[in-house]
Amino acid sequence: MAKDFLKANPAKEFENQLNADLNTFVREALIKLSRKENPYSPIDTGFFASSWTVGRSRPVPEDRRENVAPWSNIKPTKRGDTSPQAKVEPRFINNINYNFKIYERFYIGNKAKYAAYALASSRNHIVRYFKQDFKFDMDRIFSDRKSKIGLALESFKGGQGGIGQFADPNRSFVSYTNVTDVPDSPQ
Repeated sequence: MAKDFLKANPAKEFENQLNADLNTFVREALIKLSRKENPYSPIDTGFFASSWTVGRSRPVPEDRRENVAPWSNIKPTKRGDTSPQAKVEPRFINNINYNFKIYERFYIGNKAKYAAYALASSRNHIVRYFKQDFKFDMDRIFSDRKSKIGLALESFKGGQGGIGQFADPNRSFVSYTNVTDVPDSPQ
């Protein structure tokens, strides 16, 4: 027992936990920036909301909607409305190697060619995410008191950033949230 204690490296364990929390946070930020319900990103065809990524170098906004299926077949409204055919499917979330370290610089950005225009849209609520929900997510994910009790709150369709069986868009699943992460209801 004393031998195990002497072998322990609490600083390394703490750094590993921070790195794991950071990668959880980065993935969750991408999912939130790419959501269709109560969106932070402006949605016309859904291409911009689907084009969020993260990397150690700045993402270059070079992908044209017209060149990427299924968005190439969705006609934009050009009025700032959401197209009835709009499709939000994160394009990069499952292709990212989530091994970011707390001491590294990384960038969350968008690959859509027209990203600058979308960010200037009046329907852009990304600043709201970083001013409000970002801090809540940071406090929740980087907490040292993580609960182990999951509460089934809502259902979701597979395929939206899912891995393995959760990648199947024809299946529905239940989303579990840690009890300590459920916001207090207003009195």
